Amino acid sequence: MGFYFSPRGGSAQVARYLCRALAGGPWQPVLFAGSSGFAAEGSNARSFFAGIDINALDYSAAKSGWSRGLDPMAAATPLHASYEDKRAVPDRLMIDLDEVAFGRQVASWTRHFAAHTGAAPSVVHLHHLTPMHEAVAALWPHAPLITHLHGTELKMLAAIDDGTIARRRGRFAGAWVKRMQRWAQASDRIVVVSGQDRQLALDLLDVDPKRVATIGNGVDTEVFSPRTRARVQTLAHWRRWLVDDPRGWRPGGGEGSIRYGIEDLAAFTDSAGGAVPVVLFAGRFLGFKRLQLLIEAHHALQMSGAAPSVLVIAGGFPGEWEGEHPHDTVSRLGATGVFFAGWRDHDDLAALLDCSDVFAAPSVDEPFGLVYLEAMAAGVPPIATTTGGPQSFINLDPAAPTGWLVAPDDRAATTRALAAAITDSAGRTERGRRAAQFVRATYSWSTVAASFVALYADVTGESGDASFDQPDRPLSGVA
Repeated sequence: MGFYFSPRGGSAQVARYLCRALAGGPWQPVLFAGSSGFAAEGSNARSFFAGIDINALDYSAAKSGWSRGLDPMAAATPLHASYEDKRAVPDRLMIDLDEVAFGRQVASWTRHFAAHTGAAPSVVHLHHLTPMHEAVAALWPHAPLITHLHGTELKMLAAIDDGTIARRRGRFAGAWVKRMQRWAQASDRIVVVSGQDRQLALDLLDVDPKRVATIGNGVDTEVFSPRTRARVQTLAHWRRWLVDDPRGWRPGGGEGSIRYGIEDLAAFTDSAGGAVPVVLFAGRFLGFKRLQLLIEAHHALQMSGAAPSVLVIAGGFPGEWEGEHPHDTVSRLGATGVFFAGWRDHDDLAALLDCSDVFAAPSVDEPFGLVYLEAMAAGVPPIATTTGGPQSFINLDPAAPTGWLVAPDDRAATTRALAAAITDSAGRTERGRRAAQFVRATYSWSTVAASFVALYADVTGESGDASFDQPDRPLSGVA
C-alpha cells in the first residue's frame, strides 16, 4: 500500500484505519508512506502509522532546506507535491513541477520501493494519483494495481478542465493530466468514495466504468461513540485546548500564536450558569470547506439576538490555508464567541466531539466527508450542504432526520440551520441518537475492509471472476 504524502488530512486516516482493519486477515498490508518531522509531530509517518508494517520515506531534509531558501523539489529526496495551491508552504502545486522535477519524484520512490521489497507484491494499492504510480510501473509492471481516489486529485483535474487553474498555471498542466489519466487507465480497479466522485473519475480520467468501484470510508466506532461528560469535565477540556495548550495559529504565526485566558472561557457558560451550545468545525483551511461562510453565518446568528452559542474551529494544518484566513474573517467581522483550537490528533477529535453539540462544515463538493460520519458516530448531528458525499448518508426524512443539509454557498440557509440546531435541544439530541445508530450499523471499518478483501481477490483472480464486468459496488448506507 502506498501513501505519497506525509500524514495529514482524511486520506491518511483512511490508510491507517484500513491497514489496521486488514491486519490478521488474508491480505497483510505493508505500507509505504511519506514522512517528515520528529516522532512527536503528526506528520511523522512512523508515529502516525504506529503498529503498522511501515516503510517511511523521510522528506524532512527537503522541508528543512526550504526554510533556508533551497528548492525542496530539488533535494536528494524531494518533497511531495500538492493538489492544492497553498501559500507559504514548501509543497508546491503538483502541476508546477516540470519534467526534471517529476523525474526526481519517480526516481526517489523507485529507490525506496526497491530498497524495502523483495519479490513483487501480490497487489499494489496506491492512495491518490501520484508519481508512485510511475515507480510501481517500472518495478512491478505485472502486479495487480488498485488506485484509491480520495477526491482531492479530482478537484485539481476539474479545475484544470474548467480553466480555473490554467489561467494561472498552464505550462505543465497538460503533461500532468496525461500522466494521471494514463495511471488511472493502467489500474485494474479505481476505488472512489462517493457516487459524485465516480462520475468525476469517468469524466476526467476516461476510465472503463466496469473498473470503478465505489467504497465509502469507515468509522472507528470504538473511538467515536456517544459519551456524556460532566460539565466540570467539559470545561476542563476547553481549558486544556484553549488556555493551557493553545495551538491555534494566525497568519504568519506558529502554533499557539492565538491564545486565550481563563476569562475567555466564560463564553461557554450562560447567565444562569448552564452550558452554551457548542458548534464544532474540524478540518483543513481549504477553500471548498467554506469555513469563512460558516463564521459569517454564526456571527449573523449571534447578532440576531438568538440563543448564545460558541463556534470552535479545530484543525487547519499549521501554515496552510486558502482564501481569507479564518482568523482574519473573525477580525473583519468583529465576531465573538469563536475559538481556534488548532491542529489536534484523532483522539482529541473524539474528545472535542464529546464536548460539542453540533458539527458544522458547509463544504461544497466534499469528496466524501469522513469527519461528518465520525461526528454522527459520536451522536453529534452534522450540518452539511446538498453537494458531495454527505448528501449520501445524512438522512433528511422528516420522520427520522440525522442532521441538516443546506444549499451550497447559502449563508442565510446555514444561519437558519445553526439556529434550528442550537435552539432545539431535544430535536438535536434525537438526531444525534439516530445518527450514531446508523453509522454503527453501516460504516464500521470491518465492513469496509471486507469490501477491499473482496476487491483484492477479484483483481488477483482468486474470486473466480477477473473480467471486470461486475456492476459498480454500491456505497454502504444510502440515506
